[in-house]
Amino acid sequence: MSKEKEKEEKMRLDAIIEYQLDELESRAYKILSLWVERSRKLFPNYRHASMKKGDPRKSLIFKICYKLVRETQGVLEESDYNLYVRAQLEILKHINNGKIEPLIDPHCLVGEKAWKRWKLWKKKYDTLSANPLKQTSETVVTQTGVLKAIQGLERTKEFLAKTFSGDLSYEKFNEAFLNNNLFRWISWNKISPYYVVISPFLKKILKNDDYKKIDFDLEIYKPYINDDVMIKFYELFPLEK
Repeated sequence: MSKEKEKEEKMRLDAIIEYQLDELESRAYKILSLWVERSRKLFPNYRHASMKKGDPRKSLIFKICYKLVRETQGVLEESDYNLYVRAQLEILKHINNGKIEPLIDPHCLVGEKAWKRWKLWKKKYDTLSANPLKQTSETVVTQTGVLKAIQGLERTKEFLAKTFSGDLSYEKFNEAFLNNNLFRWISWNKISPYYVVISPFLKKILKNDDYKKIDFDLEIYKPYINDDVMIKFYELFPLEK
């Protein structure tokens, strides 16, 4: 272990002892430390919130990490929390790629969507671990692209369900096409490019000239449409089967 790592471990241990953290609190504090360390490495130019001196339990990030530990106790192995934090941050990095001021928020560690991101990331991680010769930069890019595709479909479902008052029938999509709302929603990224690539409804509605009105190249998104993405699509849009 390097001297820097030894120093970090000592600081963690000192805080746990000084403030008499119990088992769950100690685990939450270790996760907090992982978040701070990894987020600074992945996003070195981002102005991260600094840790306040004193009892770590008073900080918002500790409360988030404690919530994570409490909700995943008995579900997530302690040895997996390191990977869990890594997964969420790597997905954040992919989502925020190219943004000048990305949103790096520890709230991404908790909630149903965070758990779904973790399960998908872990599945890909286990596959690559079992086949180390396949661990190339290309596979990593594909993995993050698949995650982004699923998130895009979830966001699209949320928007359309709200806009169409829960009626996701073919007639509603055709009506949106006829009044040009469909193109506006695609242009404003309310409807994900991944959805446009997959949707049987849109393939039936849109003609070749219509696709030319879309101001992004759909070919870029097609390589990330794998079985996991299709399963998620039909789960979210069962009427399009």
